[in-house]
Amino acid sequence: MPVMIGGQHVGNLLAGPFSAKPLNGQRRRRLMGKMRADGVRLRAEVVKANWDSSPTVTREKLRAVETLLEMFAQYLADYGQRLLLHEAGRQSPLLQKVEAQLAETSDQALTVRELAERLHISPCYFCKLFRKQTGLTFTNYRTQVRIETAKRLLLDPNRRVSEAAYEAGFESIPYFNRAFRRHVGCSPSEFRARQAGLIRVKGLSNRA
Repeated sequence: MPVMIGGQHVGNLLAGPFSAKPLNGQRRRRLMGKMRADGVRLRAEVVKANWDSSPTVTREKLRAVETLLEMFAQYLADYGQRLLLHEAGRQSPLLQKVEAQLAETSDQALTVRELAERLHISPCYFCKLFRKQTGLTFTNYRTQVRIETAKRLLLDPNRRVSEAAYEAGFESIPYFNRAFRRHVGCSPSEFRARQAGLIRVKGLSNRA
């Protein structure tokens, strides 16, 4: 299960080893052929011994493992994103001033030039200083903040995806969809469906 933080693929969560089916003769021959084609050279008895030592799980248990992996991957992604933004803000005096400027106005679409003018520095120096202090471009930082806002808004099943996008500060739905997929690893609709499924799983676990 991939983990995405700040639009970057930082790693995968792995579970196992286990198998969904026993390794019969035909399946073993097919597996050995694929391994040889991939350049992996192992004796058939070694493969069989490793396979036989791994537990066989039902499809229901496999789906449960996938759900748990997805829940943990989402938790890591959300926690990592919060740490990333918090660390950027903690270490950057410029970002603190930018946030103060954004808080003073209802216009969240302030351009880099307008922010630089308010801070009495040139746009070029603003961009260079912002990246040096935060490790992010201002555009990337603002997109990440808006994505986090949109994720929170999407938890409301009565709010349309387009409404969440506009309320989070995006002016283009196609751009919102691309940015969301790049940063979260799935579409806004897929994210909402996953969260709804995870909430149901948590509810069943609590009742159990």
